[in-house]
Amino acid sequence: MFNIFKRKIMIVAIVTIILLVIIGITFGGRENLTSAERVVGNTLTPIQRFFQLGSNFISDLVDPVLNIWKLDEENENLREENVKLQNEIIKLKLSIREYEDLKSLRKALNYASDNNIKDYVTCNVIAKDPGNWFSIFTIDVGLKDGIGKNSTVTNGDGLIGLVYEVGDSWAKVITIIDNISRVSFETLSEENGNIGLINGDGDAILKGYLFDHEAEVKIGDKIVTSGLGLYPKGIQIGKIKEVIVKEDELLKSILVEPSVNFKKLDRVFVIPKKNLED
Repeated sequence: MFNIFKRKIMIVAIVTIILLVIIGITFGGRENLTSAERVVGNTLTPIQRFFQLGSNFISDLVDPVLNIWKLDEENENLREENVKLQNEIIKLKLSIREYEDLKSLRKALNYASDNNIKDYVTCNVIAKDPGNWFSIFTIDVGLKDGIGKNSTVTNGDGLIGLVYEVGDSWAKVITIIDNISRVSFETLSEENGNIGLINGDGDAILKGYLFDHEAEVKIGDKIVTSGLGLYPKGIQIGKIKEVIVKEDELLKSILVEPSVNFKKLDRVFVIPKKNLED
């Protein structure tokens, strides 16, 4: 029994010595290997290759998945940051637009102050009829804001039109470029103002005439409301673009370019009708 145990110990010792020798020889990087070393190497190499290939295969499968998760997380962060930046840009643009709108109403505010108008209302355009021009549009104030039919609508550039239909919190405005609009005007010149009537034609040019056929007017003269009719006196309408004289007509015709840009209206100034009747 003891001999058998002793024999096993010797076998283990011999195998250990052989392995140490092989490791020592291999580490030394010799060019000529023994037969035993070649056998061990030939045996281990396919196994190492298998595990290495398996490791690479698993890595090739797993890495793209991990990268996708990582990219998704990065993209989500970028999307959130982009949304924040876009919101900041929108807020900035709205602030600038609101400032420009209020600045453009300064002349209208001056007009209200000069004429002792206190119950004026500033409001927003919330809808318009189809077409390129703001011929008819809706504003976000109405009866509860003191707005009534025939209230005058302007902005910082000049006359826009009249309220012709009104609800509790909304009103519809018909502008001076609409076909049914008529406005009494007078010219601004060094001489006495000449009185006339102007009407819309559905586009950017107003057509009108002077009551005095011999009235002296020229291109570039400005015209304002005369105070006759529904509109208060002194609101700028536009400037004369063309003077048309025909011998067979008793009236001198003119074409007028409005002061207001009727392709773009955002914020307007409303003078309640009761102010005009005071």
